[in-house]
Parts: sequence; C-alpha cells; structure tokens
Amino acid sequence: MKKTVGMIFVFLFLSTALAGEESIVIWGDYPVVEELGKGSFEPAIRSEAAPLIPYGNGNEYRGKALQEALHLLSANVYGYTFLYKPGSTLMKTEETFEVEIRGKIGPDNVTIIGEGVEDNIYRVKIQFGITPSVRRWQTAFHTNTLRLLESEGTSDFYSGWEGRSDALYETLRNLVLIAAKLRLSSRPLLLKGDILLKGNPEFSVGAGRHYCRLSGYVNFVEILTYH
Repeated sequence: MKKTVGMIFVFLFLSTALAGEESIVIWGDYPVVEELGKGSFEPAIRSEAAPLIPYGNGNEYRGKALQEALHLLSANVYGYTFLYKPGSTLMKTEETFEVEIRGKIGPDNVTIIGEGVEDNIYRVKIQFGITPSVRRWQTAFHTNTLRLLESEGTSDFYSGWEGRSDALYETLRNLVLIAAKLRLSSRPLLLKGDILLKGNPEFSVGAGRHYCRLSGYVNFVEILTYH
C-alpha cells in the first residue's frame, strides 16, 4: 500500500507539472504524524517573535502544509522587507535582523495541482498565475546589478517540524550578509532592503538540526556604513 501511495504521489506531481514562465509553482510539506508534540522540549530561539511560516493558521497536516506553501509562494511573488544591524561588543549591542513578508497570497488565489503522502509526509503543490503587476515587480530584481545568490541556515530540531521556520529565518539573514559582503567594502551600521526568493527552499534534517538552502535576490534600499 505504501508503494502504491508513493507511486500515486509521484504521478500526481509529474502529470501536473504544467507551470511555465507565466506561473509560479511552489509546494509545502507537513508530517501526517508529528514525532514531537508541543511542549516536549524547550521553546525555539525565536519564540518571542511570530514565526515566519504561520503553521498555526492551518488545521491538521493538510492546512499546515498549505500555509507553508502559501508563505513560500508569497516570498516568491512579493518577497520580504528586512532590517539588519550588526552587533557591537564595544557598544554592548546585539545583532538585529528583522524580516517580514511584503504581501500574502491567499488560498483563493492559487490552484492546487498536486498533493499526496510519501514516507508520512504530506505535500501540496500550488500554482499561481503571474499578473502584469507581479511581473513588473519581479523584473526589477532581474537586472544586471542584482545577482541570484544562494545561502544556507540551520535551526535546532527540538521544536519539531515547525523549526523549519527558524531555519528559513537564519538562511535569509545569511543571504543578506552574503549580498552585503559582495556590495560593501566596509562594515555596515544598518542595512534595509528587500529579498525575493527564487523557487522552493530546500529543507532537510540531519544531526538533530533543520537545514535550509535557498536562492534569492537582495535589493538594498538603505545602507549606512562607518565611512
């Protein structure tokens, strides 16, 4: 039965891979049976802030997987705004990285083109048609001055599947730092700008940690440096 379900899962995805340049296809995952229950371990590092991926807005595994897919789709369409301030031992200040989604795409604006379960992980694949306004926004990032960059990040696995949100946060921070290193010759005091994701982040688990790897564009709109 497990083999049959897996075959159906693959068939659904292959047979519905109809997205081209006129659309964006993104997927979201969530385990059918959670291995870690709430309260099993200490809270995640970013518990004081709202998680990037709003798993809590979804009911059961189907709704939570859809919330992940909708968030990642929104990050591909609208992107994020960010603010970064490095920490300073001299000034006794901690590093600050604030990131927020620019806009949200709701379930009524997408088409589910594939879904299924394999190895106890439910995946839903959604498609969004690119509108003229979205195309203009994305074109602003696809210039010779902005390079498509890659970054990686991790988070502790003790918070369960939803720790993927913390890994995403860390990876976005690292993407900004990579872009700043390429752009700036001196240490920044403050960075503000936009991030636009390209495709689905790659999530994995190993050695008790969530791993995230993604591609995206970083556009700086404000830069303050020491010089």
